Amino acid sequence: MSPLSNAEKQARHRKKEELQRFAEQCFRDAQIGAIRHGANAPAMLAQIKQMADLPSGWTNEDLELAVERIQQLRMDLINPNNDLDNDVHDALDSFNEWKKAPAKVRIDTEKAIQDTRNLASHLISAVELTKLSNGERAAALVEALRHVGRSLANERPLHRSDANTVCLATLPPQYRRPDWFAESFAKYMAFRLGTEEAKEDLGQKIIDYDFGI
Repeated sequence: MSPLSNAEKQARHRKKEELQRFAEQCFRDAQIGAIRHGANAPAMLAQIKQMADLPSGWTNEDLELAVERIQQLRMDLINPNNDLDNDVHDALDSFNEWKKAPAKVRIDTEKAIQDTRNLASHLISAVELTKLSNGERAAALVEALRHVGRSLANERPLHRSDANTVCLATLPPQYRRPDWFAESFAKYMAFRLGTEEAKEDLGQKIIDYDFGI
């Protein structure tokens, strides 16, 4: 590889400075919402700064990946950390039960949310302690989702929630899913895919998929 010219070195230096300024702005933005993310927030904020420290001999691909990751972390911290709370509320049907006994429902739901958050923290800690690759971690977690999903498939009544939807989505076709599953799964995926192009691509691939049976 031929040595870089002075102009190329200056261009690389400017790109790196721009990345650092971008990371600093994202860090400031993310600090506003970090308090809502509890014990995970400091590590996520630290990652924003770490991603701006490009490796020696970095490429444009390294730069693009750093920008993408910094933006992901920024949005994760800016957005409210209430997915778990919402899933617990939905699982307990607490919004409907509230009308019957609001004081009891509030106490029971707060305890359920705290217990669920504690369990999630234990699971995350166990994942972080392993030396498995991310792909192997994913396989282990999906096996846990299948374990819960099998029980959910036979639960009556089963309240609609994103968490229940994801667990049910891991099961093979012989398991019966509730009437609301298709709509719930479609909404869940549509929200996460975001763009119309991505949604249409997924829908077409589902239609075209051949089981080979």
